[in-house]
Amino acid sequence: MGKLTGTRHGDAANDVLVFYTDKTSELEEAGQYFMAAVALGFALETAILTYLLVEFGDENGGELKVPDSVNLSELIETANEIDVLRAPIDVPSHSNDGNAPPKHVAQEVVEKIRAFRNLIHPARALKKGYDPRTFTKEQLKEFKDMYQSVTHSLLYFL
Repeated sequence: MGKLTGTRHGDAANDVLVFYTDKTSELEEAGQYFMAAVALGFALETAILTYLLVEFGDENGGELKVPDSVNLSELIETANEIDVLRAPIDVPSHSNDGNAPPKHVAQEVVEKIRAFRNLIHPARALKKGYDPRTFTKEQLKEFKDMYQSVTHSLLYFL
């Protein structure tokens, strides 16, 4: 995702986003596909938070405070309220090197990413009968496509 700048908190959040996306690549290269997807889930949360910090800060004339407590569901809800997860997918994307259009409308896949990301909680994974050792490289590719769709939408509405 392109670098969102303009506020101290936005810049700091962007640095965290870079960390998670770099960690995703590192884990994928090591064959740790489930952990790469978890890192990508954290990148998604950070991307939405970064967008909201920068855009709301710009619109409100200054720096926003990072909330004491916020979760991914709340970030998704806010993004849906301001309608930034519905970018068209028949246009080139700025969220990847080749400008290929995304495969999904972000609003249709963001909950799938959130639900998967929640499998980091052992009790939830056990309750759902999920075994993280079964997560494949192909599943990671689909997860990355969904993530790219969300970042496409956020960048589209900048």
